[in-house]
Amino acid sequence: MSVDRSRILVTRVAPFLWACLSCLLALQWLVDLGMVGFPDGYITPYARATSTLLHVLVWACLAQSLYFACRALFGKRFEPAPLFLQILIAAALTVVPAFIVKHCPRSQVCSNIYEALTNTMMDDGTGG
Repeated sequence: MSVDRSRILVTRVAPFLWACLSCLLALQWLVDLGMVGFPDGYITPYARATSTLLHVLVWACLAQSLYFACRALFGKRFEPAPLFLQILIAAALTVVPAFIVKHCPRSQVCSNIYEALTNTMMDDGTGG
């Protein structure tokens, strides 16, 4: 396989794999958002406060997965460096913030920051 052919293969496969991964993550997060309050109907103040932000991040993640899938399937030739930079930026703008918001109640540092900013205790819904 020539260098040019392997470069084309990488620039087609990498965005398609990223599109698949980000789509799966976004769909999982949509299911999680749909299950907020299940089974007893109690929605924590943190979940209520972050619901809109998470919905925006999930839909942005789905949009960028569609963009990268189209780019992989129908895009013209492009260089790997700008492509991987775009994937990195997309991850930094959609996936990383969603992970931070979703896992904040389990992090002591994040919980302390949340409590300092809102003057309320972090209630992650666990307990008896």
